[in-house]
Amino acid sequence: MKILIVDDESISRQILIKKMGLIGECTAVEDSLKAIELFDKAVKNKKPFNLITLDVSMPKMDGKQLLNLIRKKEKAMKITKKNRVKIIMITSRMNMSTIKECIKLGCDGYISKPVNKYQLLENLGRMGFTQPANIEKDDKKTHTQIVARIIKLFYKGKINLPVLPRIVTEVQQLMESRDPAIEDLAKIVKKDIVIGSKLISIANSPLYRGVDKADNLNAALLRLGMEAAYGLISTLVTKDLFKSDNKVLNSLLEKLWMHSFACACLAKRIAEELGTRNTETVFLMGIVHDIGKMLLMKAFVDIEPNETFENMDLIIAIHEIHTTFGAAVLKKMRFSEEFIRIAEFHHWNDFSKDDEKELLIIHLSDHLAKVIGFGFFDFEDSEDKEKSDSKESLKNLESLKQLNLDPDKAMEIADEIKAIIRDSAQTF
Repeated sequence: MKILIVDDESISRQILIKKMGLIGECTAVEDSLKAIELFDKAVKNKKPFNLITLDVSMPKMDGKQLLNLIRKKEKAMKITKKNRVKIIMITSRMNMSTIKECIKLGCDGYISKPVNKYQLLENLGRMGFTQPANIEKDDKKTHTQIVARIIKLFYKGKINLPVLPRIVTEVQQLMESRDPAIEDLAKIVKKDIVIGSKLISIANSPLYRGVDKADNLNAALLRLGMEAAYGLISTLVTKDLFKSDNKVLNSLLEKLWMHSFACACLAKRIAEELGTRNTETVFLMGIVHDIGKMLLMKAFVDIEPNETFENMDLIIAIHEIHTTFGAAVLKKMRFSEEFIRIAEFHHWNDFSKDDEKELLIIHLSDHLAKVIGFGFFDFEDSEDKEKSDSKESLKNLESLKQLNLDPDKAMEIADEIKAIIRDSAQTF
């Protein structure tokens, strides 16, 4: 494989050469003008580059401009989308608007600095490149390399994905029909006694509790409404994925479920505070935002049944790759683009007013869940922090700023929801 690395920073070029050297033959240049000269020469000699990495911020001509120029040249040469060079954008600070612009211009992937091997392998797998034999051999030696192996197996279709039960499909079809009715929804739900009984419990939980007790399915569905019922059915089905026969893994999955549930409850309450109409959709987004972590851990235990998840290299590797992996999983499970973007970008810290409100809400909720003691990995859990420290950390949170929420109000919501999370979690 021929690789062209374009980066104006000497240290960054050296790091990329070291990472990319495991994958192919590298040529590195410090600016876009030299890069386009090499690109033209390679095409003319019929030995084109297979992969180009572009730093977004460069003098003379930045990465976006170079990306645009390359795609225009390929179009003029009538090179098909399938055969054109693959391009990965790399930057130390990439916000959502930059990502969207690069995708629109035709990039195939994007990685934030410092570049790690697992992000790189995930991007290569998504673009259809075969993993080199030397990495395949190393994959069997360390925790972090097994994560890279899992990514490869996933893109080869050898990782089993969750299959949602028929009830979800039936309810979705009803929701998409011309005149969906509560009575029709009740007929579908009655086929599954467990889900039906849980919906009654949820309707009476602190999340949805009314003046009177809902003592039957029809009353529960009337209180919840069609949209909420659909989201809750999907949530109940998703919770079953957070289970394992492996005791160590099952304990971790229970903790991850509590983090996801806390994020969902916080997101729903924040959406209500902001007057967002699709609060139930936001709730489900909170439930599935970390699906990548869950499936990576399950796949790891399939390969290493005795794993205790005490190795910090493994924890970091899972944390680093779970967002892009989760997005790929949701795409294969046919979730909408909104859900896919939530999974992929909920750990970004650089947002703008143009970013979707749902993404900003989930980012804020994910942070607040950790602040009130519902983190997942130990280094994420902030329950022992003083409230003043928590408020201070919120002040610089870009999602909070873009939502125009006051830090004190955000902490008030978090404190209010904390008890509800504990009281309602068991009803699911």
